[in-house]
Amino acid sequence: LAATAERLRAVGLDVQEGGTHPGFGTRNMVVPLGRSYLELLAVEDRAQAEQSLFGRTLLARTADGDRLVRWSIRTDRIDEVAADLGLDVEDRSRLHPDGRTLRWRSAGMTPSLLDPSRPFFMQWSDRDWPGAEPARHGAVVGDITDLEVTVPDRDAVRERTLGLALPLTVRNGPSDLTVVTVEVDGRPWHLGAEGRR
Repeated sequence: LAATAERLRAVGLDVQEGGTHPGFGTRNMVVPLGRSYLELLAVEDRAQAEQSLFGRTLLARTADGDRLVRWSIRTDRIDEVAADLGLDVEDRSRLHPDGRTLRWRSAGMTPSLLDPSRPFFMQWSDRDWPGAEPARHGAVVGDITDLEVTVPDRDAVRERTLGLALPLTVRNGPSDLTVVTVEVDGRPWHLGAEGRR
């Protein structure tokens, strides 16, 4: 996690300590982008991580090194979204380094872990929203401008995102999350694309 954070800091991104996820054996770091954020995840306690689907999925997807794992959509109507998509809503939390417990509600986490092209949904209070943490980027950093997924069925993406207008590129292929693009110093910076970082 520390090495990945340093690579992002070298680009000019402010990577901040996020905290731990109680019961999952994982921790994170966050790059606040205002309307969105990047989350770096790592397993801190392997034995504990192996007891949850979240921990096991993170271990499996990062076994060969860093890679994109999942993506989410923020909403202020999580119960309605969950009902529309037939998803369960869960209460989630993590311990912030300053001692706060950050809380949010999510829907669709399990399907997104099984299929990384599929988003899950989160509802945050403005107070706890990671994207709004004060950031001191070493470059002029914009928002996420594109997210690229590969899928065998493009219609499924439209259904799973409720037809929302998202900065999303959909390509044919095995289900995966392949590239996230952030604007850095007025240019696209690609995370996850071989040779395009």
